[in-house]
Amino acid sequence: MAKKPSLSTHLRDARIKRGLSVAEVAERAGVSVASIYLWETGKTQPRDANLSSVCKVLKLPIRAAREMALR
Repeated sequence: MAKKPSLSTHLRDARIKRGLSVAEVAERAGVSVASIYLWETGKTQPRDANLSSVCKVLKLPIRAAREMALR
């Protein structure tokens, strides 16, 4: 059975697909570059408000991202 993508992989893949740098996503979402790195490497999970901001920047459905964050 295929492994479901983690939130960190989902965020990184979406950023790369849209051709955005970590710094661009951080600036547009109003968070630090370090936060984006930590979320993309799975070292920490974004708070709900930050997850919403990043999802808007990356044009991701927030509900699916929240479900991944709960895994």
